[in-house]
Amino acid sequence: MIAIAGTLTFAFLGAIQALYGPLLPGLQRTFGVETSTVGLVYSAHGLGALLGILLPSLLRAPALASRWLSVATGLILAGAAAISIAWTWHAMLAAAVVLAVGFGIHVVRLNSLFVAGFGKRGMAMSLLINAAFSIGAIVGPVVVGLAGEPSTHLFRGVALVALALLPLSALADKKGRSVTSALGHAAGAAWHARTPRRSRALLVAFVALMCFTSGAENCIGGWTTTLALANGYTFSSAANFTALFFGAILTGRLLAAGLAHRVQPAFLVVGAIGCVAVLLAVGSVAHGAPIALVLTGFAIAPIFSATLVWLGAALPTSAHANALVIGGALVGAGLFPPLVGRIIGEFGVSGAPPAILCIALAALAVALAIYTTRRR
Repeated sequence: MIAIAGTLTFAFLGAIQALYGPLLPGLQRTFGVETSTVGLVYSAHGLGALLGILLPSLLRAPALASRWLSVATGLILAGAAAISIAWTWHAMLAAAVVLAVGFGIHVVRLNSLFVAGFGKRGMAMSLLINAAFSIGAIVGPVVVGLAGEPSTHLFRGVALVALALLPLSALADKKGRSVTSALGHAAGAAWHARTPRRSRALLVAFVALMCFTSGAENCIGGWTTTLALANGYTFSSAANFTALFFGAILTGRLLAAGLAHRVQPAFLVVGAIGCVAVLLAVGSVAHGAPIALVLTGFAIAPIFSATLVWLGAALPTSAHANALVIGGALVGAGLFPPLVGRIIGEFGVSGAPPAILCIALAALAVALAIYTTRRR
């Protein structure tokens, strides 16, 4: 039941996140905002998602402990319905924050349940639901295209899908109570039995690792089209490189799901980041840049899920570790692409691959530090 609910929900989340881009022209027309302002919808989504990721750790209410999936789906339903009838720009942004809170709760809750609840198959199952997210991200823009006109009325459909998923979320909550209870007990006295300073330092290292890897991924996804244009490709061909990058991530996650239980997560993370660094070094050569960046998608694919599994092995008694580490991923996704943009402004597009390579090397250094610390 949790597997079915998680797969369908993550595909739904991917479609929601992918809706905003194609809807930007419709949002500008509907609310009469400038191009520089309409991008605030991404800020609203990021803020709400970060709050949703941290909320289950901040609110320890017993009544919510085993109902988070239902609460998350309810928030998506309420936010989507509010977006579809929003009469002002600020009301639309507020509704987007509400929807994104539910989005963030689902991300941290389902990843935690999959990693902890499926034992040795946890990493493979986490890879599969994140692959479902990628499929949803492909379907979302297709739905906008079929609708013919970008409009907030599309969120009525989002609300209806959330309403249909609500009973499934309630059933998954019921099935997940035993896992929730186990996670809660694990966060008890054993956590205090560890050396607090060492444990906190290790947690900070994992947060930094996810921040760097997610930052590199979003930099590649965000700047590949620009890099391809600078290499002489037409706009349609350049845009296809970005699509191929996300397609490589989807394919890589599906392939990695079959191998995940045979490879230790530490080896998988270190090896994958090393491959990303090598490909980015190749991408620093101008003519090979777009193709090399597309190929990094295969290496990036398993990093997120494998890092969560590695985190669970390193800090099995930390109740809040998943939330903090996934929050670190959001910070990296929002922090590094604009920094690479500033480097492009100073040194030209050719400065992008070396800049992203530095981020990947920082991630590799942190991963190796965690690995050697764990061995000691």
